[in-house]
Amino acid sequence: MKRLLASLLCASMLLVSFAGCGSKEAAPSSTPETTPETPASSTEAETEPTGEGATIELWLHQNEAWNASHQTIADQYMTENPGQEIVIKTFPYSDFLSKIQTSLLSGGEGADIYEMWGGWALDFTGTGALAEVPADISATFENFYAPVLGAYTRDGKYYGVPLEFNIEYGGLLVNKKLFGEKGLEYPKTWADIEKIADATSSKDGEVMNLRGFDFVSEDNILYTFLAMILSSGGSYLTEDGKVDFTTPEAVDAMTTLVSYVRDKGYTNLDGITSGKEGYSFVYTDESMMDIVGPWAVADGSASYGLEYGTDYEYIALPPYKEPVKFAAETGWGLTVAESSDVKDAAWKYVAYFDSPEVLVKHNIACSQIPPRTEIVEMQEYKDGMPYAQPLLDILPAGQFIGPFNTTTIKENIDNIFTELCTTDNYPTIKDGLVALTDNLNTAFFG
Repeated sequence: MKRLLASLLCASMLLVSFAGCGSKEAAPSSTPETTPETPASSTEAETEPTGEGATIELWLHQNEAWNASHQTIADQYMTENPGQEIVIKTFPYSDFLSKIQTSLLSGGEGADIYEMWGGWALDFTGTGALAEVPADISATFENFYAPVLGAYTRDGKYYGVPLEFNIEYGGLLVNKKLFGEKGLEYPKTWADIEKIADATSSKDGEVMNLRGFDFVSEDNILYTFLAMILSSGGSYLTEDGKVDFTTPEAVDAMTTLVSYVRDKGYTNLDGITSGKEGYSFVYTDESMMDIVGPWAVADGSASYGLEYGTDYEYIALPPYKEPVKFAAETGWGLTVAESSDVKDAAWKYVAYFDSPEVLVKHNIACSQIPPRTEIVEMQEYKDGMPYAQPLLDILPAGQFIGPFNTTTIKENIDNIFTELCTTDNYPTIKDGLVALTDNLNTAFFG
């Protein structure tokens, strides 16, 4: 998630080269990023309960592109709704969760609307701190993809409105230059991936010269593993809501992934041990292809000075097995504080922001996959986000990962994966997965 936030600062360079349309960096020059001490809107009107004249305070994490998009939409809303004031305050990402916790759970001074990461929302939905989404807004959720609602749902009620589909599976970042130099075509099947990796992977001891196929990163070991389990007809969730990574499908999937590192040498563990993102090796000619979310695409142009379509491309990841199935966690959305004095006005603004004709512009500006089906079908979105196309067809196949702290899952899976690749701590792959299952269920359920 943090990588997504960092990379999104750079999207405009790539999007301009694609279609000349607005992107994450398209508007910052006209709307400077705010700080907690300097609201984006300078008006300090007294807050009124609801209706005309209401002042609504919105808290965001600091991200120049996202903040610019939010401010543009807020300005548009205020123009269309005279007397309404949207006061935006932003906070460093590293401090944002603690600020939210202090205001929502400890009775500190807070906002009316909070930008909320789905995983964080799990900590608040059962506390009474968040207002239930009004029925007229939640009625539109039938057009939303399942994973985007998962973390905002509790006991059949909704406590947040999704802004994106957070996806880390289904796309393959490829080094077009290397494929051309080696006379290779892009893979169409999983067997093609392995064939290409067999032919191109090169290493000296533990030092990789060229990664034929990479998937090693904080996010993508997890999401590749889960997709392989699900596409094989298995599950990692039990009937009582716990996790189980000891099924035959899970053992087969982990055995395959470990073999790619330990036995076949397609890649190594640099993506989780070196401080460098796995996808970055595609941009430095040290990797042929890497499984990664669409957020990484912009970095090739912005951080490495490469040209999309000449040096690299983003293509559909061939299915491990069919039908394709994958898991996704709930991404960013908007929530309203139960303690707000202007809840009606706040929800009115959230409904405006969430309307397809408005949200599509935010999704394009922030290089996001839309949370709702209508936007995916809009030509405006397709023109503004051409490199997202490989992912759009598989969105209905996504399922909510589950009501778990995904940081805990990622850390545990990455640790077990590292041990299985580099040590003999576990006699078999299944022994490692038994330990993983026990560790996670203890962490989540005691």
